[in-house]
Amino acid sequence: MKKIHSRILAVAVVLLAAPLSPSVHATGKLKVFILAGQSNMDGQANVSTIDFLGEDPDPARAALLKTFKPNGKLVTRDDVWVANGGVYDTLQPGFGGRKNYDKLGNNIGPEYAFGYYMGEALAEQVLLIKYGPGGQSLYVNFRPPSAGVPDGMKPENVGGQYRALVEIVHEVLDNLKKHYPAYDEKAGYEMAGFVWFQGYNDLFDDKGRAEYGANLVHLIKDLRKEFKAPDMKTVVGVMGVNGVHVEEVNPKQKAVRDGQRFVNTVPEFKGNVKAIESAPLVDPRIIAIKTAGWVNKDRDLKTQPVTPEEQAMLQRATSSQGFHYFGEGRFFILLGKAFAETMLEMLKK
Repeated sequence: MKKIHSRILAVAVVLLAAPLSPSVHATGKLKVFILAGQSNMDGQANVSTIDFLGEDPDPARAALLKTFKPNGKLVTRDDVWVANGGVYDTLQPGFGGRKNYDKLGNNIGPEYAFGYYMGEALAEQVLLIKYGPGGQSLYVNFRPPSAGVPDGMKPENVGGQYRALVEIVHEVLDNLKKHYPAYDEKAGYEMAGFVWFQGYNDLFDDKGRAEYGANLVHLIKDLRKEFKAPDMKTVVGVMGVNGVHVEEVNPKQKAVRDGQRFVNTVPEFKGNVKAIESAPLVDPRIIAIKTAGWVNKDRDLKTQPVTPEEQAMLQRATSSQGFHYFGEGRFFILLGKAFAETMLEMLKK
């Protein structure tokens, strides 16, 4: 097992950026993973909410808190690097959504647990290149070239975020030694995987929902072609906003989710692309309170208001709105772990 380091979180401002000790000496090609999507790939969970993981009713999940806080301090890894915004550093908390992207902040996204488990499993150094701008659709903003231009739209008005993602990845790859002095140029790098977590903005566009599956297929194929990685493994996180049962009351959510699940039916993607469910990872206790009266029809908050105990739980567990998975650190730890396990399963094949 490679060496893992912990660091005390800065309580008031930003997290410390420098690693505590020299990089682990890893062998072989640098394994590069692209993590892309919108604000939930960016990650809106304050680090203070990670502790709620220890309150999970599932003992196995609750025990994961000690993995990420073995000595009461959030774990970091110097064998996993992250490129996000203007920050190029070792894996640590703080790469989530923040006001100033030239510094680390106080939030995490799925990259934190994903990077941890990839670092645990792989002998090589790992690099995560994360790009998660908020409020962006696949139908318009991330639209890949092979999907064509929608009727009535100009080419320059679609695919802007796709082009930005490609530019950012190329910039990082072209300057690896500058950003990461420990990079072994002789060994080189391998474009090993792509993780996609998005979908919310396509909810509000009829064509976006209808074409989601086809556009996602184009996205995966175009990125593989762009980076000359025809076998780049891909994990798609099926949007899980407001939990499992929201599909029963919101057909728009079901349409986007089904579009994401579509990749599991594409014959050429068998064994190298997989969509996994994120909705079951959202804490059902939080969902039951936050969706009372519409998804959770068994509770009317007028007659059964939130109790002081529930309010205290919400304070410990959440830090953002529902479309950000309530900023639940527990969720983003479980999601990153699920992404990593799925990616590793495909890499082994």
